[in-house]
Amino acid sequence: MGFNKTHIVINPAYEHLRNWIVSLPEIFEHEGEIIYNDRNQIRTMKIGNQDVVVKRFRKPRFFNRIAYTLFRQPKAVRSYDNAQILQQRGINTPTPIAYIIEYSHGLIAQSYLITEKSKLTHTFYDFRDGITKGKEGLIEAMVDFTINMNNQGVFHLDYSPGNILYDNIDGKWTFDIIDINRMEFGKVSMQKGCSQYERLWGKRIFFEIIAKRYSEITKSDYTVCLEYIMAARSKFWKHRSTEHFITDESFTIGVIISTYNNPQWLEKVFWGLMNQTHKADEIIIADDGSTKETQQLIERYKDKLPLQHVWHEDKGFRKTTILNKAVTQSRVDYLIFLDQDLIPRQDFISTHYRNAKENRFISGGANMITEELSNSITEDDVRNGNIFSISWLLKHGMKWSHKLLKLTSVRWFAKLMNHLTTTKATWNGGNASTWRKYIIDANGFDTRMRYGAEDREFGERLINRGIKGVQLRYSLPLIHLYHKRPYKNKEDWERNMIIWKETKKNKITKTKYGIE
Repeated sequence: MGFNKTHIVINPAYEHLRNWIVSLPEIFEHEGEIIYNDRNQIRTMKIGNQDVVVKRFRKPRFFNRIAYTLFRQPKAVRSYDNAQILQQRGINTPTPIAYIIEYSHGLIAQSYLITEKSKLTHTFYDFRDGITKGKEGLIEAMVDFTINMNNQGVFHLDYSPGNILYDNIDGKWTFDIIDINRMEFGKVSMQKGCSQYERLWGKRIFFEIIAKRYSEITKSDYTVCLEYIMAARSKFWKHRSTEHFITDESFTIGVIISTYNNPQWLEKVFWGLMNQTHKADEIIIADDGSTKETQQLIERYKDKLPLQHVWHEDKGFRKTTILNKAVTQSRVDYLIFLDQDLIPRQDFISTHYRNAKENRFISGGANMITEELSNSITEDDVRNGNIFSISWLLKHGMKWSHKLLKLTSVRWFAKLMNHLTTTKATWNGGNASTWRKYIIDANGFDTRMRYGAEDREFGERLINRGIKGVQLRYSLPLIHLYHKRPYKNKEDWERNMIIWKETKKNKITKTKYGIE
């Protein structure tokens, strides 16, 4: 092996693509559409009439570079070889086209895998909402596919929702498996076969359907099978990142978004909510008198999000009044409050959910970005999580500030900073949550208040009631789109401060000027 070298292996059936494959490392950054951008980057591309998927694996750390060079096969090589083994055993996976390994200073530096693009369009992330009614046949068909795979001596070590593709073709459920660099080949026992479902998302009923079908096909005990599945899930998810989430049936959760005449920003918030790892049971738009453009936007997204629109006539700043109307219309157990200019990270709802406890409200943080960058953000930027990357923001014109550290994705650091922050846990109306019953008990928001601390006065009443605020600004970051505040004035602020101070001094727990 040369000191600096590129090693390419091409499936003989795709030798006609050699020139393009050789050029791929140079053109990768500028071709195709990004469909995944985290540790690795995945792009779809079109070469003539051929749709392909190109995965560029993250550059290994130094010691892994040594390991992959001297002792272990690189991920791209394993994926390519495993795809051929799977297809030989009759298990569906996209056909491998080629792989590329680049070496620098004698060690592996970068690797690429090129495959055909699957014709299947759905993944098992579809079950993160927990809904199984009407989908029992699909779940059972997936179990049949998985058992057949195990019977062929194949065990997928990363059998996660995004790695199971499916579609109904000619009345039959069809599956592909992807991300196959981690596989085991050999006999699969019942316990091991049941544990294969540990990474999937869904409510308990989802796994009961799996266990029932598995036991029927394998002639095994249903109760034992379900116990194996749930035990494996409990162990697997115990220390997993908050970017993944297990839906359970403990309580329902909703989001209330306050808005006024800014459909451009509100749509970007919708993009964020569409990409949550845990879906909201309801999303209520608390509209303080917007014109028809906001209504039209909501109608366009009703088939993508569980939206409800609560509106009243524009008579000046009456955010507290419209929030109370939204609360009374909500039917969930737990409510998150969000503003029209705050884009949530994909773990936004799941983090609120995980940290919801009795006698607690949660307050998060936000990072304001420039007007130019606010306007330029695309749906792809939100879906791929680019806007929550500090390096991406700096590259796109943001100036460095220690406040950007709130965007950390490192769990231990976020937890440490939540503990160390001197920012008091007050109710932050743009990123806060608590139980709906607590809001009702406090009689909602004080309708006398205009802009300025109206949310903190409400939080003060919760605190007076013995409900503790928890500050999670490093675990719950939002991207704050730029805007001005034309409704801000000294008179309203001074009146609001008088009300707030009275609430604090007299330990008021319920306003006379709220929902009732």
